[in-house]
Amino acid sequence: MHLVYENLIKNLISFWCSDFKDLDHKGEGYCIRKTVWDGIGEATAAAGRTTPLAYGPAVPNFTEDGVRMTADMYSFWFQYLGPVLLKHSFKKQETYDHFVVLVKLINLCLKFSITHDEVQEIQDGFIWWVEEYERIYYQDKADRLSACPVTVHALLHIAEGIIMLGPVWVYWAFAMERFCGRIGRVIRSRRFPFSNLDNQILAHAQLTQLKNTYPKLRQELSLIQRPVPLTIRMFLSQPADEKYALVAPRQIDPHISPALFTKLAAALVTRFSPLDAEPEDLIPIQRAKELLNASTIESWGRLRRLECGDTMLASELVRRESEDRRDATFVRYDNLVDKNARKARGKPELVSKTSYGQLNYVFLIKLPPAIDLGIMDATYIALAAISECDKPVQHSSGLDIHVYTKLRASEVVDIATVQALVGRVWWRNKWSIFDRSGDLARAVFDEGDDSDVGD
Repeated sequence: MHLVYENLIKNLISFWCSDFKDLDHKGEGYCIRKTVWDGIGEATAAAGRTTPLAYGPAVPNFTEDGVRMTADMYSFWFQYLGPVLLKHSFKKQETYDHFVVLVKLINLCLKFSITHDEVQEIQDGFIWWVEEYERIYYQDKADRLSACPVTVHALLHIAEGIIMLGPVWVYWAFAMERFCGRIGRVIRSRRFPFSNLDNQILAHAQLTQLKNTYPKLRQELSLIQRPVPLTIRMFLSQPADEKYALVAPRQIDPHISPALFTKLAAALVTRFSPLDAEPEDLIPIQRAKELLNASTIESWGRLRRLECGDTMLASELVRRESEDRRDATFVRYDNLVDKNARKARGKPELVSKTSYGQLNYVFLIKLPPAIDLGIMDATYIALAAISECDKPVQHSSGLDIHVYTKLRASEVVDIATVQALVGRVWWRNKWSIFDRSGDLARAVFDEGDDSDVGD
């Protein structure tokens, strides 16, 4: 952690700002003009409002004097904001390309599990990166020897560390820094600080063991008082819905525009029609509207993915009350779309599509029995209305970052397709979306036979 975020990244930034030690940076291709760097700092601070709190602390404008940056902040900026904000900022493109390779290598190091081939890729990648670093910054000049601190050489041994100790997430953690920061705040005795500290750690360990032994007492034993929101756990007909919970605020019988009502009805048509149905075999849209009119509809403000997932806010129900509130309304969702939808006589061919958008509404609908539709008992379904990002394209860096300029009209999808929160940064008149979940949280669709449905 300290190797990259507390040393290497700081040194690179010093190079880009033309103030690394006493070297001559005049005319170098890695330098960034002050006006551009100031703009990067402002965009960094602004990104805090469009990045969910779950992504970590908001990064301040680090170009201002007196701003303190933590390793956690450097880590976030390096992985998500840097690849966007540094594009076209250097005098020479090679400096940006060199930086992006470093991001890709570190992302590879941070994977939950790593294969032997990937370890070899890390080793070869850092060898190339260090050689390029020496060419760009050291330039084989004796008077620039200070450009080669030992932290650059240490990159060559990361692969060896992975082979001996396992993936770097095991030991590249902020756990000790956070623990030391927390225990430092609990010291109450100036006369006997160390014995006081020992007692505080012992008490904390005892409480932790009690909470682990008796999980039902976790809330009662917590020293942090949190309001308990109204929550409904989803146990619906679809197994995927067991992973979600709806959280207050709740609005019963909400106002729904005619256009959105039609889209909800269309979602019911998709839900209760056969998967491979021909157009003439689909449930009539008018019948779906009648079913909706006979249903009980609730609108919920938060959608929480259980098992350590994100809590996503519905933008039309949970309003932003202050300017500095973090935006937790933009999500990634994976659904199935018909590859041949534009072909009049094309046979439906469903493929998985990853989309991004703003979560507008979360609806819980209680459908009455409808024998003609195969609904034998009252049934709950949960749907999400999302304004999709219009035609997002992958960032030119090749990283898992996507760029868009505007939102499309809302579409209605099943809540099981909503995967995770995403962050955004506004730069050069475009929005860039970054997703921390990456390939670790992609939806997997069941490809079983139709005979399995309902078993």
